[in-house]
Amino acid sequence: MSIANNCKLEHTGTVVELTTDGVKVRVEQRAACAGCASQASCTLSTEKKDEIITVACSNPTLFQVGETVKLVSTRKKLYTALFWAYILPLVGLLASVVVCMELYNDELIAAVSGLAFCALYVLVLYCLPKRITRPLQIEIEKLV
Repeated sequence: MSIANNCKLEHTGTVVELTTDGVKVRVEQRAACAGCASQASCTLSTEKKDEIITVACSNPTLFQVGETVKLVSTRKKLYTALFWAYILPLVGLLASVVVCMELYNDELIAAVSGLAFCALYVLVLYCLPKRITRPLQIEIEKLV
């Protein structure tokens, strides 16, 4: 993964499947030292795994299976995804537990309220997936 000057996050991958609404891309992820110059001689660089990412695309016929493509996102999208996935649920969980402890002074009620908040948060995310994920979509580009 590289970060260009215009704050775009880029990663290359290989198209493995074309679907009606998108493209499935295999991205190789190394466990450590992704951009290191001595990666070939390093024993840590042998730890790798492939990940299949489905990228929404209005015209998947522009791509061919086996073609190398570039996946592009921005830092803003990354930070927004981190906010929705980690920051907001953590703050909500802690707030519900602290408020219930102050109001009721009962750990059981506070724990149940924290779990209830988490369940409600997951339900909201489940009911509104397009509204939340549409602005966070990864874009796919042909390599020139």
